Amino acid sequence: MAHVMAASELVTATIKRPFQNDDDNSSNGNGNADGKPKARRREADPAAALAAARHEFGEHGGVNMSIEASATFTVMEPDTMRRLFAGELGPERGDLYIYSRHFNPTVLALGRQMAALEGTEAAYCTASGISSARGGHVVASRCLYGGTHALLSRFLPRASGVRATFVDADDEAAVRAAVRPGETRVVYVETMSNPTLAVADIPMLARVAHDAGAKLVVDNTFTPMVVSPARLGADVVVHSVSKFISGGADIIAGDRD
Repeated sequence: MAHVMAASELVTATIKRPFQNDDDNSSNGNGNADGKPKARRREADPAAALAAARHEFGEHGGVNMSIEASATFTVMEPDTMRRLFAGELGPERGDLYIYSRHFNPTVLALGRQMAALEGTEAAYCTASGISSARGGHVVASRCLYGGTHALLSRFLPRASGVRATFVDADDEAAVRAAVRPGETRVVYVETMSNPTLAVADIPMLARVAHDAGAKLVVDNTFTPMVVSPARLGADVVVHSVSKFISGGADIIAGDRD
């Protein structure tokens, strides 16, 4: 059911396309009719680079860009959804978006401006913290939100050298066996996992983590106001604010306590 709800959210919000310049003859707003992003000229002078960068107008042609408040975006055709997930379409290929956690027009525009300012090929805007992760070892529950599992198993090992071991978090012996004293920095679990609803024994996990000199980080997205992980021994509590705390699919944000 959770997967079905997540999929349905992708087609219930409203998509907003930037107002195009009159001299932009492309069908996708990026300069090429084939959907591929056009090459950006790199200026040596930052002011000239910013002036030459793509300008986003407001939703109804306003001089300033509209601030995008939607967490999810409407996709009208099933094949368009398939092509979005396959990477054939997206923000740089047709001005199409799925989920603001990945990209939305506001954050993408900021990234473009920063790339122009610094003279780089691209810039990515992230929440503070994730960009500073370097090395170390994480013990994580096997039952995690798919995006978190992908972050720990695929992205962080490649991008910053962080390694993760996945275990059955309700098995104390397995967690203790996976922890590497002096190397494991974090034990990571969800209070109630998304979408399998496995419930973590936070006091037990806190003892295991602290015995090894590690921190217990708990994602409490599914149980705000029901469970208080910090009171049970967690060192850090994180939330995906776009879910229960928001309640309206109109915020994309994170929170750390």
